Amino acid sequence: MVLSMEHVIETKDLTKFFGKRNIIYHLNLKVPKGVVYGFLGPNGAGKTTTIKMLTAALRPTYGEIRIFGLEMPQKRVEIMKNVGYMPEVPIAYEDMTIVEFLTYIGRLSGLKKEEAIKQTKELMRYVGVGRLALNKIKELSSGQKQRVAFASALIADPELLILDEPTANLDPLGRIEFIGKIISLAKEGKTIFVSSHIVSEVEKMCNYVGLINQGRLIAQGRVSELTQIEETEYDIITSDNGKACEFLREKPYVREIWEEEGTIRVQVDPRFLDEFFLQFPKYLTSQGIRLKLFRPHTSPLERILMEKFNIGEESD
Repeated sequence: MVLSMEHVIETKDLTKFFGKRNIIYHLNLKVPKGVVYGFLGPNGAGKTTTIKMLTAALRPTYGEIRIFGLEMPQKRVEIMKNVGYMPEVPIAYEDMTIVEFLTYIGRLSGLKKEEAIKQTKELMRYVGVGRLALNKIKELSSGQKQRVAFASALIADPELLILDEPTANLDPLGRIEFIGKIISLAKEGKTIFVSSHIVSEVEKMCNYVGLINQGRLIAQGRVSELTQIEETEYDIITSDNGKACEFLREKPYVREIWEEEGTIRVQVDPRFLDEFFLQFPKYLTSQGIRLKLFRPHTSPLERILMEKFNIGEESD
């Protein structure tokens, strides 16, 4: 396979069987340099299996993987020098303290002792576990272990980060902090491959996405390109919902309209969206009605998932 060097990760017909069970089927990933690539799909879609193959923790049944233009797993040692990997379930030496563990990982990554200690101190502060430096790994909460795992992925300042469900054990504030760090790292030029089943998180931190379901890649590309679809269902709140509903019910382009807990839900015929966008604001202004909320009922990326995935069917 000829790899364009604009792609940090590229796979060709990547396939994995467990016995007779097909888990990953002809996966063709293309991860451009410098993007935050969201590998999005429901639980059981094949995200972790794919990541294990990308990091040579699992061998493909067949297919090809190239990272930095090098074949994986043949060039695993050379490749992994520039890869920071955070597994779905953080693996650590439970009886080590945080500072011992991160220093150890730094040394394994090829850092000199002094540099490993320096990086460890900086990263403990960066991920928010500095005050726990002397605590043993086994004494930490799941969220704290997740933060340590993130620090271990960053210890050697890699060009590529591969993160499997990295926010799984974080509280809401921790998730927000993590997303901010991912965006910041991307601005520094790192390529970040992050798996998730949470649409809102992928929308916030990723500019490129691959959608996987039942082991198959359903769609792939820039989020801005994939989400260029017209919305037809909107949530609306005004200072006078009664009048707003009365106006909309008279319009032939409104397919359905109802009010629930103070929010108007309206479904518009896509052929007449222009009329809706012109007439509704004009009416509100003429009546002195303030528009407090106007948004698509579902996010564009969520709509793609609903259209392309069989949501009601269990994943393998």
